[in-house]
Amino acid sequence: METLLIKERDKQADEIFKKVFHKQLKSYTDVIEMSKEGITKASLMDFVRFLNFSPDQFARLLPITLRTIQRYSGKQRFSPTVSEHIIQLVFLVGKGIEVFGSLEKFMSWFNAPSQALGGNVPSDLVSLKTGTQMVMDELGRIEHGVYA
Repeated sequence: METLLIKERDKQADEIFKKVFHKQLKSYTDVIEMSKEGITKASLMDFVRFLNFSPDQFARLLPITLRTIQRYSGKQRFSPTVSEHIIQLVFLVGKGIEVFGSLEKFMSWFNAPSQALGGNVPSDLVSLKTGTQMVMDELGRIEHGVYA
């Protein structure tokens, strides 16, 4: 089924998956399996380093606390729900890099108030799925030149 294959527009996310999780995604079912299996703390910390964030900064993007992250050993896996959220953030960052042309430019936008998001800072919204989707939708509008 072609709709299950990783789309051309998700190539940046696929590159992040290779760098951070050392996995090549072939389809979105791989994402589901990866979520069910759980992301290890070590992989999460690789993603944190890729973004040049502190663990505290990154914890604010997740539906868990920094203290919870600190309790995990490097090989311990997060729950499917938390793992899925981490994976969605990879897709979000990939989309941001694609839209803005670099991680640095995306991070500048991601950490600044956005009129289109009601004056909210995108990074403040993504600890919940609804906020992550709002930010992803806004990136799509920016990509297509539609400003709210």
